[in-house]
Amino acid sequence: MSSLQAVHNIPEICAQLGITDVVLSPGSRCAPLTIAFARHPAITVRTVPDERAAAFIGLGLAQAQRRAVALVCTSGTAGLNYAPAVAEAYFQQIPLVVFTADRPPEWIDQLDGQTIRQADLYGAHAKGTFTFPADTSHADAHWHAGRLVSEAIGLAEQFPAGPVQVNVPLREPFYPKAGEELQFEPVKVTRELPGRSLLPAALLHELREAIQTTSRVLVVAGQHPADAELLLAVRQFAAAYQVPVVGDLIANLHLPAAPDFDQRLRPSAGRIYLWPFRSQA
Repeated sequence: MSSLQAVHNIPEICAQLGITDVVLSPGSRCAPLTIAFARHPAITVRTVPDERAAAFIGLGLAQAQRRAVALVCTSGTAGLNYAPAVAEAYFQQIPLVVFTADRPPEWIDQLDGQTIRQADLYGAHAKGTFTFPADTSHADAHWHAGRLVSEAIGLAEQFPAGPVQVNVPLREPFYPKAGEELQFEPVKVTRELPGRSLLPAALLHELREAIQTTSRVLVVAGQHPADAELLLAVRQFAAAYQVPVVGDLIANLHLPAAPDFDQRLRPSAGRIYLWPFRSQA
């Protein structure tokens, strides 16, 4: 068995847990991850050398697909270039699984080139950080490595979704020998049951009473992915009670509520106002 077999199994775990897309930013240290993802038949690979752009492309894919997308970069400051998109994913609750290749632990703080402190690289802007074992030759470590990847994906997709980091220390050699075939082992994965946030019945009753006893009601819509069911409910509420609804374009209030949406439900006095998005200078 290859000394990198546990690393080569990462794409297989991702595929079994529903990750079909990865955005790669190639480098030397991340070569084992790059090769494994590129050769996996169930993974769609996009190669974007600039890490900042790559991370935002991954963010957009995850936002559109509403499922986790993987990012892969090499060691050193490459992972720091993911930070803007990781922070955005954290606050938008978008699942990203960030695989950062790293030097083995004995080379950290030894002034080795392209070596920084990569553990917990994104701090409070990631849901969690995991450190892949540097040595997976023992059966327990091999099992532990696979378990960590499963847990990371589960945490990224668990409500509220968000980004997680998996730091992967790698020792040379990074590339397979001539004629060496890369194989994906049968792997065991741990699946997280999806959770959903629901308001307690008592709180719903309290909100209903507050609305009924208030003379003026204003609905302010925050940033939210397109959701036809929610949008229809908001429009029905606005039309029925003549309540104004305001929101930015990123609240997606302007989209059709449903293919058979009754145009008569569009509010007249209770209008939906959209604020154009403007970047702050």
